[in-house]
Amino acid sequence: MGVIHLSGSAWASPVVLVPKPDGEIRFCMDYRKLNAVTRPNNYPMPRTDELLEKLGWAQFISTLDLTKGYWQVPLDESAKERSAFTTHLGLYEFNVLPFGLRNAPATFQRLVDGLVEGLGEYAVAYLDDVAIFLDSWAEHLEHLKKLSSSA
Repeated sequence: MGVIHLSGSAWASPVVLVPKPDGEIRFCMDYRKLNAVTRPNNYPMPRTDELLEKLGWAQFISTLDLTKGYWQVPLDESAKERSAFTTHLGLYEFNVLPFGLRNAPATFQRLVDGLVEGLGEYAVAYLDDVAIFLDSWAEHLEHLKKLSSSA
């Protein structure tokens, strides 16, 4: 999928296997040490109560989930080497934004906010979830088309 590649990085984070609620295993990187030395990106995250208040009056609401959203964001070369992780098969690093990095949510929120910029009267976003809301079905469909063409 082009998500990772072999690495020669001096950085290396361990892999942890975390059970999901459905019993499956989630493959995660333990970036705690990297995150401890990472300068924070203080981009503001939306408040869910404010987002829900905007939706409250709407008769029609559609939600879009940006599947594997983080993986749509390419990493800078300098960030790739820092994303390195160890496996029994060797050292790998990400080509795209992985989960677990301190600034991943802020980076992704900034990107999605840019996607819905100027659409605030009928669209809001929280990370990889975008909600489109209106009272008119015809307008709702038009706004869905408009948003999908800007993505």
